[in-house]
Amino acid sequence: MTFSKTDKLKALAIVHLFETSRPFGNYAACVVLNDGAGISYGINQFTHRSGSLLNVVERYLKNGGRVGAAVLNSRIADLRDNSRASILRLSDDAGFKNALKAAAVTREMRSAQIAAADQLYLRPAIEICERFGFTLPLSLAVVYDSIVHGSFHRVARTVTADEADEKAWITAYVRRRDQWLLSYTRLAPTRYRTRFFLSQIGISNWELTLPVSVHGVRLTAVDDDVRESEPAPAEPDPTAASTAGDVLRRAEAGFDRVESTVNGIATRADAAKSLWTTVGGTLWQAVWAVFGVVAGLPREVWITVAVIAALLMLIYLYRQIALGKLREAKTQEKYT
Repeated sequence: MTFSKTDKLKALAIVHLFETSRPFGNYAACVVLNDGAGISYGINQFTHRSGSLLNVVERYLKNGGRVGAAVLNSRIADLRDNSRASILRLSDDAGFKNALKAAAVTREMRSAQIAAADQLYLRPAIEICERFGFTLPLSLAVVYDSIVHGSFHRVARTVTADEADEKAWITAYVRRRDQWLLSYTRLAPTRYRTRFFLSQIGISNWELTLPVSVHGVRLTAVDDDVRESEPAPAEPDPTAASTAGDVLRRAEAGFDRVESTVNGIATRADAAKSLWTTVGGTLWQAVWAVFGVVAGLPREVWITVAVIAALLMLIYLYRQIALGKLREAKTQEKYT
């Protein structure tokens, strides 16, 4: 029996949700796993250690991909080396990871990821199911997930159930795999995969009837709107770049206007404070002088008080000028 397109889409969607939290993957997803596999990239989280990332990058370059090509090509030797040192070196290589993310928008990279996923994971999973005589959608999803995640054959060899009883064998396999994942500290956090399959087995959802909740995401439907048939975005062109540049320049100009307005308000506020301080000080001196004459205070007294008021006014003016200069210097430092 050949699996239907819907069966395949369900398996793809479930595993992609495990890998990227999106039902049909994220071409630009790029993380460094804590399980020693190094960089994990794309719709199926192709990894350095498994060699699948090398497969994707080589396909991309062979397809004629140009975005980030120089950087990616210069790292081929490291990708071919799956030693711990090489994995750590590329895991810390920001330029390489940025090149992968940038290339993800291109038709060449999307095509490379789809072809690699089909060759490395989906076709082998279907072949295994056909060899075992498995026909149920849940069985395909279980095998496909194990091919993607790794060590299917290693765990399958330990299953003693009869292969002729598909449900019994798959159930025994998922339970055995769950315990196997638990036995490795670095793999134990990924048991959400086997927990999901065991929950579906528990309710006898062998047809994977939707909706189902997968790793915190509710999968309600799968249809022909899948990444393989999704039109890839056009390659960047000079006109688009120019348009984007114009938009950016307009945005920057707008920001400059806003900044100038804010700075102008601050400057005017400082000037206003200085002005009113001067006016207030002058009025206070005049009022005090009149009061001193009318009250008959000794000239020495009211003059002394007026001088003190003038000094305080000058100190405040100096403070306002100093604060204004500090604000101006801080603003220049922030935007240079």
